[in-house]
Formats: sequence, structure tokens, C-alpha cells
Amino acid sequence: MRKPAWTRCSILSLVFLAVLLCSSRLAPGQQTETDIVIGKRIVLPSKVLNREMAISLYLPADYETSGVKYPVLYDLNAFAYFTYGVGTVELFSRNVEMPEMIVVGLPNLQDGYVPTPYEERGPEPKAADLSLKFFKEELIPFIDGKYRTSGFNILSGHSVAGLFTVYALFTRPNLFSAGIASSPWFQANNQYWLKQIDKMLQAESLANMYLFMTVGKKEQDLTISTYTELEKWMKAKDLKGLTWKSEWLENVDHSSMLGRSLYEGLLFIFDGWKIPFDVVISGNVSAIEEHADKMRAKFGGRVEYNIPEYLLNQVGYQLISRKSYDQAISLFTLNVKLHPNSPNTYDSLAEAYLTKGDKETAKKYYELAIQKNPGQTESEKRILQNSKDKLKELNPQK
Repeated sequence: MRKPAWTRCSILSLVFLAVLLCSSRLAPGQQTETDIVIGKRIVLPSKVLNREMAISLYLPADYETSGVKYPVLYDLNAFAYFTYGVGTVELFSRNVEMPEMIVVGLPNLQDGYVPTPYEERGPEPKAADLSLKFFKEELIPFIDGKYRTSGFNILSGHSVAGLFTVYALFTRPNLFSAGIASSPWFQANNQYWLKQIDKMLQAESLANMYLFMTVGKKEQDLTISTYTELEKWMKAKDLKGLTWKSEWLENVDHSSMLGRSLYEGLLFIFDGWKIPFDVVISGNVSAIEEHADKMRAKFGGRVEYNIPEYLLNQVGYQLISRKSYDQAISLFTLNVKLHPNSPNTYDSLAEAYLTKGDKETAKKYYELAIQKNPGQTESEKRILQNSKDKLKELNPQK
């Protein structure tokens, strides 16, 4: 069914059908189906490009309840593998390798990737410059205006879209904070942009920006030789503070390397994001907060560092199982501080005090867990019942 337009944008759900295994309520052999929704399709009319742009959009699972501002991945190849990009982002964010992100998938920009040669330019932007105008004047303002974004934008593209990614960072550094250029097609127009790359580098500063480039070792000779020259130029040039890396990917050619580039590129950009397990299991709150501050500083405050509730909760219970009660209490207390609206953080802290033998403090936090719990979802209902049962055991006279 067509939903009300957002500034004339229509939304179509992107869904995948999943067949669920039988539950206890179903008869033997009976099955049921439900939809796994990974995103939305937004049709955005573009005056700049003079056509409708079918944008694929993914929001983190907790977007509606978190209040967090998110980085945005603008994926130029999403028309071919949107599900892979979303899956990679979900995998890394759940493993705390990187923050959760909004993913914006672009349709095929057709002839909008390769920049127009300088000698052929007129008063109006064409090709890649027209696409960048679309990003600047329409797409990014739309996403920033409609969703909670942090201001840290990543552009990812392959082949001619990889060339576009490098061109965007070198000429419009205010639009994107990082780029993943998979096998950038600098051999376009008889290697015109390889020959003109000094002129392409227009940015006054690329400090606090990231570029990850790749090439497949099984690619064609021209691609490899062009990339080799590009890499030599990058190594010899003052790139104005840019943090960059070039990686030669084993056992892949031009088409099969696409997913690897995004995978490795995200790990490069967010290198060091994950808190070392030894730091978390120590229960040293100061060390944990120091790591978070270090990551915030690395990204200049453009990316929020949020320590996941589930991570501190899981490690806290590991500490309880080891009878390291004081360290567990430290982690659970930090969890309450970071996630004050979650009833589970109070319930876990209460359990830690109860296991340690401090019944009075346990009562206090079980009471807070009950107060904070709306009891709406199945998880909340389960936690609420646990909190009530524990409090009743501690107050048998009531």
C-alpha cells in the first residue's frame, strides 16, 4: 500500500521472506511465514538530475528508541548488493567493531561517475560533478533532515564509482569524511584522471579523513598497472593529512572483490573501535571510559561512542560466575549510567548485589527496575516478573 509522501517521496518496503521452524503452538509439520524487513525504498524526485532516484535505506534496529545520532554509509553499489552492505554493517556493529550506521543505497548513476575532462567543461556541471551536486543539494540534506545523523559520512564505490569516490574526497571534502574506493577506474578516458590527479587534489586539507583503496590481484593487466601508478603517486604525495591505506586483495578479480573491499574498508576506518576484552573483563571503569574518549577524539566528535548495554551485561555475568562481585558491580553500575532508561540494567545490578550478599542495596535496584519497566514487550514483561519475584523473596512479609 502506498504511504503518505515525505516531500513527495514514496516508500516501498524491501522485504525478504523467511520460513520459520515450527513452534510449540503449531501442529507437527505445519509451517508459518513472516517478513524480514531490512529497509525501505524511497523514491526521491531530483531536480538536479531531472529524474526520480530510488534510494534504498537501512536504519539500525534500535533507531526508534536509542536517540543516538548515526554515521551514514552512502553505498554507490547498493543497486547490486544492498543486502550485503547492510549485513556487513550489522555484523560489525553487533561485534562492536564499529558503530551502528544508517545505510543509504544509491541506484545506478549511469554516466554520473566519471568526471568531465577539464578541457570539456562548461558553465554547468556534468557527469560526476552533477552527481556531487545531487549529493550536496538534495540527497545529504534530505537524509540529514529526516534522520538523526552524526555528520560522519562514508562514500563507498567500485570501479568507475571507485574513481568517483576518490574524486569526491579530493574535490568536495566537506561532503564525506571517509571513502572506500574499490578498484578505482583511473584508466577511464585513456588514463586521463591518472595523468591529471595532481590537479584533482583540490582540497586544502584532508586531516581527519580516511581513504581505503583496493585492487584485486587477478584483475586485468591494465587495471593493475594503472593502480600501481596511482599507488606510487599516493605514496610520494603530500596528501594534506589524509589517513589512507592501499590493499591488494588475494584470489579476486574485478567483479568478485566488491564485497571484500567494503568489509576491509570499514575495518580500516574504524580500526581500534572495539574495546579490548581484557579491559572490559577487568571491570576497570576508568579504562573503559578512557577507550571511549579516545575513539570520540579520533573521529573529532563526529561519531558517538556508545558502549552496548548487552556487552557490559554479558561480561558482568561472567564476572559473577567467577565470584568477582566488585568488578561485576562496577560494570553494571556503568551500564546503569550509560543506559538509565533500561530496566534490565537495574535488574542486573540488583542481582550482582544480591549474589554478593548485600540484600538492602539489591532491594533498592529491584525497586528501580520495576519503576523503569513499562512491561510492554515480551522481554520487558519477563524482566519485570523477575524483578517482582526477587523483590518478593527479599520482602516475604509483603
